[in-house]
Amino acid sequence: MGSTFYVSADREHAGLWTFTGEHVKDCVRRHWPDATVSGAFENFLEIHVEAEPGQWTELSFNLRHGAFSFEDREPHSAPLTVLYAVLRELAPTVPVVWWIDYDADLQPLDLTGSLAAFIDSFPA
Repeated sequence: MGSTFYVSADREHAGLWTFTGEHVKDCVRRHWPDATVSGAFENFLEIHVEAEPGQWTELSFNLRHGAFSFEDREPHSAPLTVLYAVLRELAPTVPVVWWIDYDADLQPLDLTGSLAAFIDSFPA
């Protein structure tokens, strides 16, 4: 079984994100009109997006805990493209961290640069 990556606001330094599941849903659909964003089943939004031509990706957004998650599958650029667009629009100044399910060591992600720099900053 594969690992899962998690991305959230840096709660130690910034608190929680203030956007809602509806904000996420609307944002994803603005950027990717063909995306599928499920309802809030058991406090999760399931997001299915063609983030890059021919490259579909799936992410979840945990409404209760305010964290995105995606499976450790190449290319990581696909889910990171979605996260970059959503977070740049909904929480551009909030510090962001990521971790993997087997290691709770929080690592920063920088939203201030380009999409390419954001993807390159994710060392997985």
